[in-house]
Amino acid sequence: MTTSKAHMWFAASAASALMCALPALAADLPVKAVAVPQTIYNWTGFYVGGHAGYGKGMKDYLNSSFDYQVKGFLGGGQVGYNQQVGNLVFGIEADASWGNIKGDQTLNLGGALIGFTQTGAASTTIDGLATLTGRLGLAQDRWLVYVKGGAAWAHEGHNLAISLTGLGAPPITQTINANGSEDRLGYVFGIGSEWAFWGNWSFKSEYNYVHLGTREVRFAGNQTTAGVTTPFTTDLDIQQSLHIAKFGVNYRFGPAAPHTIAPARPAPGYNWTGAWVGAQIGYGWGGKSWPDFIPTDNFNVTGWLGGVSSGANVQAGIFVVGVESEWLWTDINGGRRDTTTFGTTTQTIDLATKVDWLSLNSVRVGFVPMDRLMVYGKGGVAFAQERHSLGALQVVPGVGSTSFDFSGKALHTGWLAGIGAEYAFLGNWSAKLEYNYINFGPQNATTAGTQTINAPPTVGSIGSFQPLNDIRQDMHLVKLGINYHFNSIPGVIRAKF
Repeated sequence: MTTSKAHMWFAASAASALMCALPALAADLPVKAVAVPQTIYNWTGFYVGGHAGYGKGMKDYLNSSFDYQVKGFLGGGQVGYNQQVGNLVFGIEADASWGNIKGDQTLNLGGALIGFTQTGAASTTIDGLATLTGRLGLAQDRWLVYVKGGAAWAHEGHNLAISLTGLGAPPITQTINANGSEDRLGYVFGIGSEWAFWGNWSFKSEYNYVHLGTREVRFAGNQTTAGVTTPFTTDLDIQQSLHIAKFGVNYRFGPAAPHTIAPARPAPGYNWTGAWVGAQIGYGWGGKSWPDFIPTDNFNVTGWLGGVSSGANVQAGIFVVGVESEWLWTDINGGRRDTTTFGTTTQTIDLATKVDWLSLNSVRVGFVPMDRLMVYGKGGVAFAQERHSLGALQVVPGVGSTSFDFSGKALHTGWLAGIGAEYAFLGNWSAKLEYNYINFGPQNATTAGTQTINAPPTVGSIGSFQPLNDIRQDMHLVKLGINYHFNSIPGVIRAKF
């Protein structure tokens, strides 16, 4: 109610009183506009909850030729405690998941042309995963963004099957079947956001990187050669890591007491607190190193990219902290060809890589230098699925030629750092410009395919494979994007007498 309307209302009331011959004394009653007090959500207290998710990772057999991806779903529960001081939230959390994260690989060697065939198959299933972590977050009312880190545990089983046919008359057949299980310890780093959507109930989304290191695993089983079965054991060094996305709900058990220190309000102007979704396009370039081919091991990759992103921000004063996950499909690729001559023999080798997709998961820390503009830095974990191709041709005049064409996929993990600026140009819409640098650590991969021989009278093809060790790379990305923010409604201003 405005001041002018209030005076009109009082004037009408006074006139009515006079008409009724009731004594009245007109008095000025002040009217002022004040902000309605808001209750700020308090994250302090114990909580329990459940979650579901999806995991993907790489399994590397360091003293064997197997290198393959594992993937699958998981689900479980968590329990924890938070303590909020101002906008800061400190916490500890334990969670446990039942999983079905699994993968396998089959490799073939030989064929009729050389008189024997060998097939090897390896598989892994991760059926249990647990973490114990500390959490540090920033809250603004019902939104919380956080980072977490601590210890991780996984239980998994491995299977190994090898068969060999040929070599002799009559041909000898040999089979090996063995398995092993293990409990593996490692560390976990994660980022996430949580939204208290109703009463003490909250919804969370989270990314975890779980590094389980290298461990020697004992495989035990049977070996059968020409019908005779004997015990078989072998030790294989297996290295692994996992990337996990989780979604869940929590129920918090009070207390409802005020915060130890009152949280800071956002700066006046546009409110960056809340969830957002977006789309982006960009361009990437970088360098690739295949150490197995030194000194001809380096080449460049370039190409376009595009995809989607999502995240959440919390603003306290002029500072904004957020978490972000991005999924980018790419056409980033490159390769090299080298031809050498040894006497009359000519050899050509082709190396190539195609990046199928990238996933970037990061923490953003920024500030607001002016209304609707935010500048920020970011850092986190990146992983990419890549296809590597290896080809070769060797020609010996007067004898013939041999060639092979191999390819294989691998999941590469690295760290990222970036800078960017975002401007809210229309309502809840914003545009961003960003640069990212990604450094991928060494990663093994196994390429498989066919080797072709054309050296009469030996003509034909055989199955074969080639392990690649410690592939390394770095990458630069420039991205332009647009985001839509689901901002919380600002405080309502009402008239109060």
